[in-house]
Amino acid sequence: MPGILASLYQRTWWSLLARGIAAIVFGILALFWPDRVLDTLITILGIFVLIVGIVFTISALANRSPDRHWIRYLIPGIIGIVVGIVTIAWPAVTAVFLIYLIAIWALIHGIGEIHAALRLRKDIAGEYVPLIIGIASIVIGVILLLAPLMAGAMIMWLVGLFMLVLGILWLIMALRARKWQNLVE
Repeated sequence: MPGILASLYQRTWWSLLARGIAAIVFGILALFWPDRVLDTLITILGIFVLIVGIVFTISALANRSPDRHWIRYLIPGIIGIVVGIVTIAWPAVTAVFLIYLIAIWALIHGIGEIHAALRLRKDIAGEYVPLIIGIASIVIGVILLLAPLMAGAMIMWLVGLFMLVLGILWLIMALRARKWQNLVE
């Protein structure tokens, strides 16, 4: 009986392949056009939050009722409008905030990958790729948390390199997982 994690990776190797390709493409874009990528991400984020805020506000106002449940849509709607406007108007503030979000994501992702690596080692001897992904994620997360201002100038370069490494490792993992069928059956 194959281990649950090895079996999952083997069945969904194609998702690792897709993630790897997407990460490599994003990494290349971030390395060669870091300012454009960051500006585009911030603008898209701002527009998205603004639109969601407007929709929530309109929905809340259109569905007012005496029981006041509509207020739970009005408050996030108004906050969304404000956050969207701030994001578009002051992208530097948003960029610093994004650094912290990416750092937290990288730390959480790294912990998850290390956990998966430890579980996977029970099923597939010598498998180290998830461990490398986890360690790389944690290192990037710590760097971003400890030096956000310096990282702000280099954020897209760091993210680009990280995404390239992550993409390559996901491609390796996808190719390995596809071959595991003979090992786990």
